[in-house]
Amino acid sequence: MKIFFPIPRITENFIDKAIEKIGGRRLNENEKSEGIQNADYILPGAVAELKIIEEEGLEKKSRQHKIKKILSDRYLLPKEVEIDIRTIPDEIKPEFRQILGGPIQTAVKKAAKQIKETKAFLKKNLDLGILIAVNNGYGSLPDEEFEKLVLSYARKDTSQIDFIICSTVDYHQGDFDAYVFISSHCYAVNEGLRYPKSDDFIQAVNEIFSESMTCMMHNQMDPKLWDNSLPPISDIFFEGDGVTFIRSAPEVPDSRFMNQNTKQRH
Repeated sequence: MKIFFPIPRITENFIDKAIEKIGGRRLNENEKSEGIQNADYILPGAVAELKIIEEEGLEKKSRQHKIKKILSDRYLLPKEVEIDIRTIPDEIKPEFRQILGGPIQTAVKKAAKQIKETKAFLKKNLDLGILIAVNNGYGSLPDEEFEKLVLSYARKDTSQIDFIICSTVDYHQGDFDAYVFISSHCYAVNEGLRYPKSDDFIQAVNEIFSESMTCMMHNQMDPKLWDNSLPPISDIFFEGDGVTFIRSAPEVPDSRFMNQNTKQRH
């Protein structure tokens, strides 16, 4: 039986705290307008919008169908095919990224519109536009692939976003052990720009996540932690034309048996 943990999820409240640590805040009611799509935050010299990706995009039937098609149209497939964006053949990787990137493209376009309208309403047109993108549940996109897609869409689909700040939490659960990683990076959409608060923000995110992990370890039975916890990355299976397509969750070695094996070798 696997032992699960209430791993903290990056929520709006989590990001609010990180924003406050670098001197930013949410827009107040006087800074919002019912006639526009408002952004979330005012930062020193910037307007920022938060987008949190919660869903596992590979679980969508339409996306599965597209992946089956691009693979079966090009290759003679075995009975089982592993679906991993890091190992997919390079010749189809751009199409594969485009299929997986649909939710991210939508989020980037909406964020750009919100930033543009908020800057115009507040007469902050010279301020930078920042997209904070959080990957909470799209396990088929490891942090480096998630960041590539966010940056690619920000460069291709909008001129309103000057920086992206991406955070991904990976929770890998084995039978006994669990691995939890947080990865956060800032990228300039146009090379040469620099946002002086970016390193401070990433440090704040890491500190708050560390505090949340400590709280989790001390209060694992608290139902409030479980209500908003992050699920582990799990296997995804789908079938078509006699082929089973698998996105496998990373294997987590069991430290109990690793220790036994080490003792036996000695």
